[in-house]
Amino acid sequence: MKPFVMVWIALIQLSCATPNSPTKENRSMKALIKNDQPVYFENETFNERIDFTSFLDKHLISEGIYKVKVNSGITFKNCIFNKPVTAFKTIQNGSTVLASFGGNVSFINCIFKDTVNFRGSSIYGRTDFTRSTFRVEGNFEELNCHENAFFNGCIFEGPARFQNSFFNQKSNFMSVECYDAISFQNALFNSELQFGAGKFFKYADFTLIDCRGKVFFNYAEFKGKAEFSYAIFAQDFDFVNTNSHTVNFNSARFLGMVRFNKAEVKSSINLKDAYFLFETPDIDSSTQKLPYSK
Repeated sequence: MKPFVMVWIALIQLSCATPNSPTKENRSMKALIKNDQPVYFENETFNERIDFTSFLDKHLISEGIYKVKVNSGITFKNCIFNKPVTAFKTIQNGSTVLASFGGNVSFINCIFKDTVNFRGSSIYGRTDFTRSTFRVEGNFEELNCHENAFFNGCIFEGPARFQNSFFNQKSNFMSVECYDAISFQNALFNSELQFGAGKFFKYADFTLIDCRGKVFFNYAEFKGKAEFSYAIFAQDFDFVNTNSHTVNFNSARFLGMVRFNKAEVKSSINLKDAYFLFETPDIDSSTQKLPYSK
């Protein structure tokens, strides 16, 4: 009888250690979120997928779209994520489930070794991904940031998607490094936008962006093509001391002061059909390698 009991205990322990069992961190995270308590992890490594749509019940908000409302503030600092982190998923019937965050969402100095997906999420507190590294892909399409958003110092090793995103207050992408394509197509920036000292090694898509505040690209580097066609800049636009290969501002609208001082263009810059409310910017001929089209 005794050997049978020992085998039975061993089987129970083995079942508790299977990969399908939630980790201690994931269990405690779920408990905090279910009780609207702040979530804070520092110097932790997560080996399990984190899915913010799975911690609470989902509610239908429109045909085929469900929302999970997370009231807890979310903070991770100096953490490593070996599996995906998501706030968006598609379920079996083709419907989508997305998370809405009532507090801050902060991943500070974190490393994401798998995909990150906050597509369609609404963040009503501060959004902060300062100095985080995205090894695979960062999907922030249709993201709604209602307070200040910080992506300064981020490293995107894979593609980064911010199409149709909305930033209600200041947006800081200063000193980002993008080693794959990045897209902000049709994004709306309601306040100041900062891309100073950013480095873009491949295609950077800013077509159709709508910027209501001042915009800064000073000291940015574009190794591939930078596309700003049909963009709207309602206030001042600074492109000072930039280093670009090919830049396209076709049909862009500049309604504030525009500065291209010491902007270096290795291949070409296109200002065809661009509209300047005050005056066409002076692009220093000594730093511009090839003639530009107006």
